[in-house]
Amino acid sequence: MKTILHCVRCQKDCEHVVHYHRGMISSIVCQECGIEIGFDQNKLMACYGEDLVNRVLTKPRRITEEYEKDLIKFMKDIPFRIITKPYRLIKEIDPFKN
Repeated sequence: MKTILHCVRCQKDCEHVVHYHRGMISSIVCQECGIEIGFDQNKLMACYGEDLVNRVLTKPRRITEEYEKDLIKFMKDIPFRIITKPYRLIKEIDPFKN
């Protein structure tokens, strides 16, 4: 799947190719500079637990399903969700942080 993401090497928004394996993100490749970011699912699961890793890696598919189901609700809710998601994720990873 092709998408526009911010590249950590190029330091700009450019086209990336997202590779999936069994419905989960396996790697992301910048089409500008060629940097590839891979995801070792076994290591991620060992650190953060299977449920959290599965939810993060399947997020693009779930977002697509949401907007296909109800685009108006999706567009109404997404700004708030984008703003609050980092905080919610931090609380889930380390519930003792405020």
